[in-house]
Amino acid sequence: MNAPQADWQPPAWHRIFRPPIREVQFWIVLAVIVGLAAAHLSLDMSAESSTIPAGIPVALLLAPISYAALRCGLAGSVPAAAVAVLLWLPDLLLPHDEGHVGNDLIELALVVVVAAFVGYHIDAERLARDHALQARTGQIAAQARYLQLFESNSAPIMVVDAAGEIVDANPAARALASADMIGEHVPEVLGFGAGPMSSSAGGVVALSAPHGGPHSGQSRLRMYRVNVSDVPAVPGERQLTQVVLQDVTEELAEGVRVRRYAGLLLQVQEEERRRIAQELHDEPIQLLIHLARALERLEYTPQTTATLADGLGHARYQTLDVASRLRAVVAGLRPPALDQLGLVPALRGFLADITEATSIGADLQISGVEARLAPQVELAAFRIAQEALNNVIRHANATKVLLTLCFTDSELSVQVSDDGCGFDAAATGVQMASDHLGLLGMRERAEIGGGTLTVQSAPGEGTTVTATLSLDCPDEADEPSAKGRDS
Repeated sequence: MNAPQADWQPPAWHRIFRPPIREVQFWIVLAVIVGLAAAHLSLDMSAESSTIPAGIPVALLLAPISYAALRCGLAGSVPAAAVAVLLWLPDLLLPHDEGHVGNDLIELALVVVVAAFVGYHIDAERLARDHALQARTGQIAAQARYLQLFESNSAPIMVVDAAGEIVDANPAARALASADMIGEHVPEVLGFGAGPMSSSAGGVVALSAPHGGPHSGQSRLRMYRVNVSDVPAVPGERQLTQVVLQDVTEELAEGVRVRRYAGLLLQVQEEERRRIAQELHDEPIQLLIHLARALERLEYTPQTTATLADGLGHARYQTLDVASRLRAVVAGLRPPALDQLGLVPALRGFLADITEATSIGADLQISGVEARLAPQVELAAFRIAQEALNNVIRHANATKVLLTLCFTDSELSVQVSDDGCGFDAAATGVQMASDHLGLLGMRERAEIGGGTLTVQSAPGEGTTVTATLSLDCPDEADEPSAKGRDS
Protein backbone atom coordinates (compact mmCIF):
# COMPACT_ATOMS: atom_id res chain seq x y z
CA MET A 1 0.00 0.00 0.00
CA ASN A 2 1.52 3.30 -1.03
CA ALA A 3 2.37 5.92 1.55
CA PRO A 4 0.42 9.16 1.26
CA GLN A 5 2.12 11.80 -0.86
CA ALA A 6 3.67 14.80 0.86
CA ASP A 7 1.80 18.07 0.70
CA TRP A 8 2.84 20.35 -2.15
CA GLN A 9 5.57 22.81 -1.18
CA PRO A 10 5.97 26.21 -2.91
CA PRO A 11 9.36 27.07 -4.48
CA ALA A 12 12.01 28.58 -2.18
CA TRP A 13 11.79 32.06 -3.67
CA HIS A 14 8.06 32.13 -2.87
CA ARG A 15 8.76 31.73 0.82
CA ILE A 16 10.94 34.84 1.12
CA PHE A 17 7.89 36.99 0.37
CA ARG A 18 5.93 35.43 3.22
CA PRO A 19 7.80 36.41 6.40
CA PRO A 20 6.52 34.98 9.69
CA ILE A 21 5.00 38.23 10.90
CA ARG A 22 2.80 36.37 13.40
CA GLU A 23 5.75 34.96 15.34
CA VAL A 24 7.09 36.96 18.28
CA GLN A 25 10.62 35.63 17.75
CA PHE A 26 10.77 37.18 14.29
CA TRP A 27 9.94 40.63 15.71
CA ILE A 28 12.56 40.16 18.42
CA VAL A 29 15.12 39.45 15.68
CA LEU A 30 14.08 42.64 13.87
CA ALA A 31 14.34 44.60 17.12
CA VAL A 32 17.90 43.32 17.65
CA ILE A 33 18.80 44.29 14.07
CA VAL A 34 17.34 47.78 14.62
CA GLY A 35 19.38 48.08 17.81
CA LEU A 36 22.58 47.01 16.09
CA ALA A 37 21.98 49.43 13.19
CA ALA A 38 21.29 52.31 15.57
CA ALA A 39 24.35 51.48 17.67
CA HIS A 40 26.54 51.26 14.58
CA LEU A 41 25.26 54.59 13.26
CA SER A 42 25.82 56.33 16.59
CA LEU A 43 29.33 54.93 16.89
CA ASP A 44 30.29 56.05 13.40
CA MET A 45 29.02 59.55 14.16
CA SER A 46 30.84 59.76 17.51
CA ALA A 47 34.45 60.47 18.16
CA GLU A 48 34.99 57.10 19.87
CA SER A 49 34.34 55.10 16.71
CA SER A 50 38.05 54.73 16.09
CA THR A 51 38.45 52.71 19.28
CA ILE A 52 36.07 49.92 18.01
CA PRO A 53 37.44 47.55 15.39
CA ALA A 54 35.86 48.01 11.97
CA GLY A 55 33.19 45.49 11.00
CA ILE A 56 32.36 44.33 14.52
CA PRO A 57 28.80 45.78 14.61
CA VAL A 58 28.09 44.43 11.12
CA ALA A 59 29.41 40.97 12.03
CA LEU A 60 27.10 40.97 15.01
CA LEU A 61 24.17 40.82 12.55
CA LEU A 62 25.08 37.20 11.80
CA ALA A 63 23.73 36.10 15.18
CA PRO A 64 20.08 37.30 14.85
CA ILE A 65 19.92 36.50 11.14
CA SER A 66 21.25 32.98 11.74
CA TYR A 67 18.67 32.53 14.48
CA ALA A 68 15.95 33.71 12.09
CA ALA A 69 17.17 31.17 9.52
CA LEU A 70 17.18 28.36 12.09
CA ARG A 71 13.79 29.41 13.34
CA CYS A 72 11.93 30.22 10.09
CA GLY A 73 14.21 29.27 7.19
CA LEU A 74 14.30 31.53 4.14
CA ALA A 75 11.02 33.13 5.22
CA GLY A 76 12.82 34.57 8.27
CA SER A 77 16.47 35.01 7.27
CA VAL A 78 16.12 36.81 3.92
CA PRO A 79 13.52 39.40 5.13
CA ALA A 80 15.66 40.00 8.22
CA ALA A 81 18.76 40.52 6.04
CA ALA A 82 16.80 42.89 3.78
CA VAL A 83 15.71 44.92 6.82
CA ALA A 84 19.34 45.07 7.98
CA VAL A 85 20.49 46.39 4.58
CA LEU A 86 17.78 49.05 4.58
CA LEU A 87 18.63 50.14 8.13
CA TRP A 88 22.33 50.36 7.20
CA LEU A 89 21.73 52.84 4.36
CA PRO A 90 21.89 55.96 6.61
CA ASP A 91 25.28 54.80 7.90
CA LEU A 92 26.57 54.33 4.36
CA LEU A 93 25.58 57.91 3.45
CA LEU A 94 27.69 59.58 6.18
CA PRO A 95 30.16 62.13 4.78
CA HIS A 96 33.94 61.73 4.73
CA ASP A 97 33.61 57.93 4.78
CA GLU A 98 32.67 57.97 8.41
CA GLY A 99 30.43 54.93 7.79
CA HIS A 100 33.28 52.80 6.33
CA VAL A 101 31.32 52.16 3.18
CA GLY A 102 33.71 49.64 1.64
CA ASN A 103 33.97 47.41 4.70
CA ASP A 104 30.27 47.63 5.48
CA LEU A 105 29.19 46.74 1.94
CA ILE A 106 31.40 43.66 1.94
CA GLU A 107 30.17 42.57 5.34
CA LEU A 108 26.51 43.27 4.44
CA ALA A 109 26.95 41.17 1.30
CA LEU A 110 28.38 38.40 3.47
CA VAL A 111 25.40 38.71 5.82
CA VAL A 112 22.95 38.42 2.88
CA VAL A 113 24.80 35.38 1.50
CA VAL A 114 24.81 33.70 4.91
CA ALA A 115 21.09 34.46 5.32
CA ALA A 116 20.24 32.95 1.92
CA PHE A 117 22.60 29.96 2.27
CA VAL A 118 21.65 29.00 5.81
CA GLY A 119 17.92 29.65 5.22
CA TYR A 120 17.88 27.55 2.05
CA HIS A 121 19.59 24.58 3.67
CA ILE A 122 17.40 24.81 6.74
CA ASP A 123 14.33 24.72 4.50
CA ALA A 124 15.78 21.77 2.55
CA GLU A 125 16.45 19.87 5.77
CA ARG A 126 12.97 20.58 7.05
CA LEU A 127 11.39 19.51 3.77
CA ALA A 128 13.40 16.26 3.75
CA ARG A 129 12.47 15.65 7.38
CA ASP A 130 8.77 16.29 6.65
CA HIS A 131 8.89 13.92 3.68
CA ALA A 132 10.58 11.24 5.77
CA LEU A 133 8.09 11.75 8.60
CA GLN A 134 5.12 11.54 6.22
CA ALA A 135 6.58 8.44 4.58
CA ARG A 136 7.13 6.84 7.97
CA THR A 137 3.64 7.82 9.10
CA GLY A 138 2.15 6.37 5.92
CA GLN A 139 4.17 3.19 6.37
CA ILE A 140 3.02 2.81 9.96
CA ALA A 141 -0.61 3.44 8.92
CA ALA A 142 -0.35 0.91 6.08
CA GLN A 143 1.16 -1.67 8.43
CA ALA A 144 -1.61 -1.03 10.95
CA ARG A 145 -4.31 -1.42 8.29
CA TYR A 146 -2.71 -4.62 6.97
CA LEU A 147 -2.38 -6.00 10.50
CA GLN A 148 -6.04 -5.20 11.18
CA LEU A 149 -7.13 -6.91 7.96
CA PHE A 150 -4.79 -9.81 8.66
CA GLU A 151 -6.11 -10.38 12.17
CA SER A 152 -9.81 -9.83 11.42
CA ASN A 153 -10.00 -11.71 8.11
CA SER A 154 -12.28 -14.74 8.33
CA ALA A 155 -10.16 -16.58 5.75
CA PRO A 156 -7.19 -18.48 7.21
CA ILE A 157 -3.94 -16.67 6.28
CA MET A 158 -0.38 -17.87 6.91
CA VAL A 159 2.96 -16.18 6.22
CA VAL A 160 5.60 -18.70 5.16
CA ASP A 161 9.33 -18.36 4.52
CA ALA A 162 11.24 -19.89 1.61
CA ALA A 163 11.73 -23.17 3.52
CA GLY A 164 7.98 -23.58 4.04
CA GLU A 165 8.10 -22.69 7.73
CA ILE A 166 5.13 -20.74 9.07
CA VAL A 167 6.31 -17.48 10.64
CA ASP A 168 2.91 -15.90 11.27
CA ALA A 169 -0.78 -16.85 11.10
CA ASN A 170 -4.05 -15.04 11.76
CA PRO A 171 -6.61 -16.32 14.30
CA ALA A 172 -8.67 -18.06 11.59
CA ALA A 173 -5.61 -20.07 10.56
CA ARG A 174 -4.62 -20.88 14.14
CA ALA A 175 -8.11 -22.27 14.73
CA LEU A 176 -7.42 -24.97 12.12
CA ALA A 177 -4.60 -26.50 14.17
CA SER A 178 -4.89 -28.14 17.56
CA ALA A 179 -1.47 -26.72 18.55
CA ASP A 180 0.41 -23.53 17.77
CA MET A 181 1.38 -23.70 14.09
CA ILE A 182 4.11 -21.05 14.28
CA GLY A 183 7.38 -22.78 13.42
CA GLU A 184 5.61 -25.71 11.78
CA HIS A 185 5.97 -26.49 8.09
CA VAL A 186 3.12 -26.13 5.63
CA PRO A 187 3.16 -29.82 4.55
CA GLU A 188 2.59 -30.79 8.19
CA VAL A 189 -0.41 -28.45 8.50
CA LEU A 190 -2.06 -28.69 5.07
CA GLY A 191 -0.84 -32.10 3.98
CA PHE A 192 1.11 -30.87 0.96
CA GLY A 193 4.04 -32.76 -0.39
CA ALA A 194 7.52 -31.32 -0.34
CA GLY A 195 8.29 -28.61 -2.86
CA PRO A 196 7.94 -24.86 -3.38
CA MET A 197 4.73 -23.20 -2.27
CA SER A 198 4.05 -21.94 -5.80
CA SER A 199 3.44 -25.54 -6.91
CA SER A 200 0.59 -25.80 -4.37
CA ALA A 201 -1.29 -22.72 -5.62
CA GLY A 202 -4.82 -23.49 -6.77
CA GLY A 203 -4.96 -26.84 -5.02
CA VAL A 204 -7.85 -27.86 -2.76
CA VAL A 205 -7.28 -29.33 0.69
CA ALA A 206 -9.70 -30.75 3.25
CA LEU A 207 -9.27 -29.43 6.80
CA SER A 208 -11.28 -29.81 9.98
CA ALA A 209 -12.62 -26.33 10.86
CA PRO A 210 -14.34 -25.24 14.10
CA HIS A 211 -18.13 -25.34 13.97
CA GLY A 212 -20.48 -23.47 16.30
CA GLY A 213 -17.87 -21.03 17.61
CA PRO A 214 -14.15 -21.28 18.44
CA HIS A 215 -14.82 -22.67 21.94
CA SER A 216 -17.62 -25.09 21.09
CA GLY A 217 -15.32 -28.07 20.70
CA GLN A 218 -17.16 -29.07 17.50
CA SER A 219 -15.56 -29.28 14.08
CA ARG A 220 -16.63 -30.00 10.52
CA LEU A 221 -14.65 -30.96 7.45
CA ARG A 222 -14.28 -27.98 5.11
CA MET A 223 -12.70 -27.63 1.67
CA TYR A 224 -10.15 -24.84 1.07
CA ARG A 225 -8.53 -23.60 -2.13
CA VAL A 226 -4.91 -22.52 -1.63
CA ASN A 227 -3.95 -19.05 -2.94
CA VAL A 228 -0.25 -18.17 -2.83
CA SER A 229 1.31 -14.72 -3.31
CA ASP A 230 4.77 -13.30 -2.58
CA VAL A 231 5.14 -10.64 0.10
CA PRO A 232 7.21 -7.64 -1.15
CA ALA A 233 10.68 -8.17 0.30
CA VAL A 234 12.52 -5.47 2.22
CA PRO A 235 16.24 -5.27 1.35
CA GLY A 236 18.21 -7.33 3.82
CA GLU A 237 15.23 -9.42 4.97
CA ARG A 238 14.18 -12.92 3.92
CA GLN A 239 11.61 -13.55 1.21
CA LEU A 240 8.15 -14.40 2.57
CA THR A 241 5.06 -15.90 0.97
CA GLN A 242 1.45 -15.35 1.97
CA VAL A 243 -0.84 -18.39 1.86
CA VAL A 244 -4.60 -17.65 1.89
CA LEU A 245 -7.09 -20.50 2.27
CA GLN A 246 -10.38 -19.75 0.50
CA ASP A 247 -13.35 -21.74 1.79
CA VAL A 248 -14.95 -23.39 -1.26
CA THR A 249 -17.04 -25.99 0.56
CA GLU A 250 -20.38 -24.55 -0.55
CA GLU A 251 -19.07 -23.87 -4.05
CA LEU A 252 -17.95 -27.48 -4.53
CA ALA A 253 -21.11 -28.80 -2.89
CA GLU A 254 -23.21 -26.66 -5.21
CA GLY A 255 -21.41 -28.09 -8.23
CA VAL A 256 -21.93 -31.63 -6.97
CA ARG A 257 -25.57 -30.86 -6.23
CA VAL A 258 -26.19 -29.41 -9.69
CA ARG A 259 -24.54 -32.35 -11.45
CA ARG A 260 -26.44 -34.86 -9.31
CA TYR A 261 -29.69 -33.02 -9.90
CA ALA A 262 -29.12 -32.94 -13.66
CA GLY A 263 -28.47 -36.69 -13.72
CA LEU A 264 -31.42 -37.49 -11.48
CA LEU A 265 -33.67 -35.18 -13.48
CA LEU A 266 -32.89 -37.07 -16.68
CA GLN A 267 -33.59 -40.33 -14.87
CA VAL A 268 -36.92 -39.05 -13.55
CA GLN A 269 -37.91 -37.72 -16.98
CA GLU A 270 -37.30 -41.14 -18.51
CA GLU A 271 -39.27 -42.81 -15.73
CA GLU A 272 -42.11 -40.31 -16.19
CA ARG A 273 -42.17 -40.94 -19.96
CA ARG A 274 -42.24 -44.67 -19.29
CA ARG A 275 -45.11 -44.26 -16.80
CA ILE A 276 -47.14 -42.09 -19.18
CA ALA A 277 -46.53 -44.52 -22.04
CA GLN A 278 -47.62 -47.43 -19.82
CA GLU A 279 -50.77 -45.60 -18.69
CA LEU A 280 -51.70 -44.70 -22.26
CA HIS A 281 -51.04 -48.24 -23.45
CA ASP A 282 -52.81 -50.05 -20.61
CA GLU A 283 -56.08 -48.15 -20.60
CA PRO A 284 -56.84 -45.43 -23.20
CA ILE A 285 -55.24 -47.22 -26.14
CA GLN A 286 -56.86 -50.54 -25.26
CA LEU A 287 -60.23 -48.83 -24.88
CA LEU A 288 -59.80 -47.14 -28.27
CA ILE A 289 -59.01 -50.52 -29.87
CA HIS A 290 -62.16 -52.01 -28.32
CA LEU A 291 -64.13 -48.98 -29.55
CA ALA A 292 -62.78 -49.39 -33.08
CA ARG A 293 -63.75 -53.07 -33.12
CA ALA A 294 -67.25 -52.32 -31.81
CA LEU A 295 -67.76 -49.73 -34.54
CA GLU A 296 -66.43 -52.22 -37.08
CA ARG A 297 -69.03 -54.78 -35.99
CA LEU A 298 -71.77 -52.17 -36.30
CA GLU A 299 -70.52 -51.39 -39.79
CA TYR A 300 -70.38 -54.93 -41.22
CA THR A 301 -73.01 -56.75 -39.18
CA PRO A 302 -76.72 -56.29 -40.09
CA GLN A 303 -78.36 -54.53 -37.16
CA THR A 304 -81.84 -53.68 -36.21
CA THR A 305 -82.65 -50.19 -35.09
CA ALA A 306 -82.69 -51.23 -31.43
CA THR A 307 -79.38 -53.13 -31.55
CA LEU A 308 -77.78 -50.29 -33.54
CA ALA A 309 -78.87 -47.77 -30.92
CA ASP A 310 -77.50 -50.00 -28.14
CA GLY A 311 -74.19 -50.39 -30.00
CA LEU A 312 -73.84 -46.65 -30.56
CA GLY A 313 -74.72 -45.99 -26.92
CA HIS A 314 -72.04 -48.42 -25.81
CA ALA A 315 -69.54 -46.77 -28.18
CA ARG A 316 -70.41 -43.37 -26.74
CA TYR A 317 -69.85 -44.68 -23.20
CA GLN A 318 -66.45 -46.06 -24.22
CA THR A 319 -65.51 -42.72 -25.84
CA LEU A 320 -66.36 -40.80 -22.67
CA ASP A 321 -64.39 -43.35 -20.62
CA VAL A 322 -61.34 -42.81 -22.84
CA ALA A 323 -61.70 -39.04 -22.49
CA SER A 324 -61.99 -39.37 -18.70
CA ARG A 325 -58.86 -41.48 -18.46
CA LEU A 326 -56.90 -39.13 -20.74
CA ARG A 327 -58.07 -36.22 -18.61
CA ALA A 328 -56.71 -38.01 -15.52
CA VAL A 329 -53.34 -38.46 -17.24
CA VAL A 330 -53.26 -34.77 -18.19
CA ALA A 331 -54.25 -33.74 -14.66
CA GLY A 332 -51.32 -35.71 -13.31
CA LEU A 333 -48.99 -33.72 -15.54
CA ARG A 334 -50.49 -30.29 -14.80
CA PRO A 335 -53.72 -29.81 -12.80
CA PRO A 336 -56.29 -27.83 -14.82
CA ALA A 337 -57.49 -26.05 -11.65
CA LEU A 338 -54.13 -24.30 -11.41
CA ASP A 339 -54.65 -22.49 -14.72
CA GLN A 340 -58.39 -22.08 -14.47
CA LEU A 341 -58.92 -21.16 -10.79
CA GLY A 342 -55.48 -20.29 -9.42
CA LEU A 343 -53.01 -21.51 -6.82
CA VAL A 344 -55.22 -21.55 -3.72
CA PRO A 345 -58.13 -23.58 -5.21
CA ALA A 346 -55.67 -26.03 -6.77
CA LEU A 347 -53.95 -26.61 -3.44
CA ARG A 348 -57.30 -26.93 -1.65
CA GLY A 349 -58.27 -29.65 -4.10
CA PHE A 350 -54.92 -31.40 -3.63
CA LEU A 351 -55.31 -31.32 0.17
CA ALA A 352 -58.84 -32.70 -0.16
CA ASP A 353 -57.48 -35.61 -2.20
CA ILE A 354 -54.87 -36.28 0.52
CA THR A 355 -57.50 -36.28 3.26
CA GLU A 356 -59.71 -38.63 1.23
CA ALA A 357 -56.95 -41.04 0.23
CA THR A 358 -54.98 -41.15 3.52
CA SER A 359 -55.51 -40.86 7.25
CA ILE A 360 -53.51 -37.61 7.44
CA GLY A 361 -55.36 -34.48 8.54
CA ALA A 362 -54.41 -31.76 6.02
CA ASP A 363 -55.25 -28.09 6.62
CA LEU A 364 -54.65 -24.90 4.64
CA GLN A 365 -53.89 -21.55 6.26
CA ILE A 366 -53.62 -18.27 4.32
CA SER A 367 -52.22 -14.93 5.50
CA GLY A 368 -52.12 -11.70 3.56
CA VAL A 369 -54.30 -10.76 0.62
CA GLU A 370 -55.02 -13.73 -1.61
CA ALA A 371 -54.43 -12.88 -5.29
CA ARG A 372 -53.70 -14.47 -8.65
CA LEU A 373 -49.99 -14.46 -9.39
CA ALA A 374 -47.85 -14.83 -12.48
CA PRO A 375 -48.23 -18.33 -14.02
CA GLN A 376 -44.60 -19.31 -13.37
CA VAL A 377 -44.85 -18.27 -9.70
CA GLU A 378 -48.08 -20.23 -9.16
CA LEU A 379 -46.61 -23.27 -10.90
CA ALA A 380 -43.42 -23.19 -8.81
CA ALA A 381 -45.40 -22.74 -5.57
CA PHE A 382 -47.79 -25.57 -6.47
CA ARG A 383 -44.97 -27.99 -7.38
CA ILE A 384 -43.02 -27.20 -4.20
CA ALA A 385 -46.10 -27.72 -2.04
CA GLN A 386 -47.04 -30.84 -3.99
CA GLU A 387 -43.58 -32.40 -3.55
CA ALA A 388 -43.41 -31.47 0.13
CA LEU A 389 -46.84 -32.98 0.78
CA ASN A 390 -45.97 -36.13 -1.18
CA ASN A 391 -42.83 -36.46 0.97
CA VAL A 392 -45.04 -36.27 4.06
CA ILE A 393 -47.26 -39.04 2.70
CA ARG A 394 -44.35 -41.29 1.67
CA HIS A 395 -41.82 -40.80 4.47
CA ALA A 396 -43.06 -38.81 7.47
CA ASN A 397 -45.56 -41.20 9.13
CA ALA A 398 -47.41 -38.03 10.14
CA THR A 399 -50.96 -37.61 11.42
CA LYS A 400 -51.28 -33.90 10.67
CA VAL A 401 -49.87 -31.56 8.06
CA LEU A 402 -50.37 -27.81 7.73
CA LEU A 403 -49.89 -25.91 4.48
CA THR A 404 -49.43 -22.15 4.97
CA LEU A 405 -49.46 -19.54 2.19
CA CYS A 406 -48.30 -16.00 3.03
CA PHE A 407 -48.98 -13.31 0.40
CA THR A 408 -47.00 -10.03 0.51
CA ASP A 409 -46.39 -7.27 -2.02
CA SER A 410 -42.97 -8.63 -3.02
CA GLU A 411 -42.96 -12.38 -2.34
CA LEU A 412 -44.98 -15.51 -1.68
CA SER A 413 -44.08 -17.84 1.17
CA VAL A 414 -45.07 -21.52 1.04
CA GLN A 415 -44.64 -23.57 4.22
CA VAL A 416 -45.45 -27.23 4.84
CA SER A 417 -45.22 -28.45 8.45
CA ASP A 418 -45.90 -31.97 9.71
CA ASP A 419 -45.73 -33.85 13.02
CA GLY A 420 -43.95 -36.85 11.56
CA CYS A 421 -40.74 -38.69 12.36
CA GLY A 422 -38.43 -36.04 10.89
CA PHE A 423 -34.82 -36.54 9.77
CA ASP A 424 -31.33 -35.05 10.14
CA ALA A 425 -31.57 -32.01 7.87
CA ALA A 426 -27.90 -31.02 8.40
CA ALA A 427 -26.64 -34.40 7.18
CA THR A 428 -28.91 -34.23 4.13
CA GLY A 429 -27.74 -30.74 3.15
CA VAL A 430 -24.90 -31.01 0.68
CA GLN A 431 -24.57 -34.76 0.00
CA MET A 432 -28.03 -35.80 -1.14
CA ALA A 433 -28.58 -39.34 -2.21
CA SER A 434 -30.92 -40.35 -4.99
CA ASP A 435 -33.92 -40.61 -2.67
CA HIS A 436 -33.66 -36.88 -1.92
CA LEU A 437 -34.43 -35.77 -5.46
CA GLY A 438 -37.59 -34.10 -4.17
CA LEU A 439 -35.55 -31.75 -1.96
CA LEU A 440 -33.24 -31.00 -4.85
CA GLY A 441 -36.15 -30.24 -7.15
CA MET A 442 -37.84 -27.96 -4.61
CA ARG A 443 -34.61 -26.04 -4.01
CA GLU A 444 -34.07 -25.65 -7.76
CA ARG A 445 -37.61 -24.33 -8.26
CA ALA A 446 -37.21 -21.85 -5.41
CA GLU A 447 -33.89 -20.53 -6.76
CA ILE A 448 -35.29 -20.20 -10.28
CA GLY A 449 -38.19 -18.27 -8.76
CA GLY A 450 -35.74 -15.78 -7.25
CA GLY A 451 -36.17 -17.13 -3.72
CA THR A 452 -34.86 -19.65 -1.24
CA LEU A 453 -35.86 -22.94 0.34
CA THR A 454 -35.07 -23.98 3.90
CA VAL A 455 -35.67 -27.32 5.61
CA GLN A 456 -35.94 -27.54 9.40
CA SER A 457 -36.14 -31.04 10.81
CA ALA A 458 -34.79 -33.32 13.50
CA PRO A 459 -35.44 -36.97 14.27
CA GLY A 460 -38.76 -37.29 16.13
CA GLU A 461 -39.60 -33.56 15.83
CA GLY A 462 -41.36 -33.31 12.48
CA THR A 463 -40.33 -31.33 9.43
CA THR A 464 -40.96 -27.79 8.20
CA VAL A 465 -40.23 -26.88 4.58
CA THR A 466 -40.36 -23.16 3.79
CA ALA A 467 -39.98 -21.66 0.31
CA THR A 468 -40.02 -17.97 -0.57
CA LEU A 469 -40.67 -16.97 -4.17
CA SER A 470 -40.16 -13.50 -5.58
CA LEU A 471 -43.15 -11.97 -7.34
CA ASP A 472 -40.87 -9.98 -9.67
CA CYS A 473 -39.20 -12.85 -11.54
CA PRO A 474 -39.54 -12.41 -15.35
CA ASP A 475 -41.58 -14.85 -17.40
CA GLU A 476 -38.86 -15.29 -20.03
CA ALA A 477 -36.32 -16.58 -17.55
CA ASP A 478 -38.55 -18.97 -15.64
CA GLU A 479 -41.22 -20.35 -17.94
CA PRO A 480 -38.87 -22.58 -20.04
CA SER A 481 -37.36 -24.08 -16.89
CA ALA A 482 -40.78 -24.67 -15.40
CA LYS A 483 -41.96 -26.39 -18.52
CA GLY A 484 -38.82 -28.48 -18.63
CA ARG A 485 -39.47 -29.80 -15.14
CA ASP A 486 -43.08 -30.63 -15.90
CA SER A 487 -42.24 -32.64 -18.98
